[in-house]
Amino acid sequence: MSLPEVARVFAVREILCVEGTNPSVARSVQAAFDGDVGAARCLSVALADHNRGTVALMMWRGRVKREAFRDYFASVWDHDHRHIISAAKPRRTLAAMFRYADFQKPADMPERLTVWRGTSKLSQRDAVRGYSWTWDRDTACWFAMRFADLNGSPMVLRAEINKADVALLHDGRSEREAVLLRPPAAVVCGDVADWQVAARRYEAAKNAPLKEPGKLRAVKS
Repeated sequence: MSLPEVARVFAVREILCVEGTNPSVARSVQAAFDGDVGAARCLSVALADHNRGTVALMMWRGRVKREAFRDYFASVWDHDHRHIISAAKPRRTLAAMFRYADFQKPADMPERLTVWRGTSKLSQRDAVRGYSWTWDRDTACWFAMRFADLNGSPMVLRAEINKADVALLHDGRSEREAVLLRPPAAVVCGDVADWQVAARRYEAAKNAPLKEPGKLRAVKS
């Protein structure tokens, strides 16, 4: 048996040992590690939240078929990315997992685009190292102000990046996320009063019955 095959065998045994009493996990884990996309999707929601990141790492180490890994990884990143980040330390391991998933980018994605990131509590140095950015400024402002009363130090960063810098681009939960694996050159964009207005605008749009799809913004030359 190859090393990935051995890794898959031990991973399935470990998962069944820890969560085998969950019928959905018991039914889907072997098929998921055999490369079944539907089973991988089922496993991503059946596992306990805190185990999903570790299983993503197991699937990558076992070189589960790319399509199944990609589906599982995207689902878990959307809902439990903090657990993936924790399991995948160091940063280069997470980058390797994204490379293996090989997420496709939209055909109309510009070669250069503007992204924003909203945070609270963090210093600018720490904020810029975060993975989750957005191509919608109002979304970033909402994240900056969401817990600002509790955490303090709200901040919205702006960066101009290349298409190749984006590991994953998706609109799960209408957050218009761009995942960046390398910290970009970024500057603070706006002030608290401006971010508060934009955050309220985001809330209003989010709660509206219909919402237009987000549009990528190319960097103006």
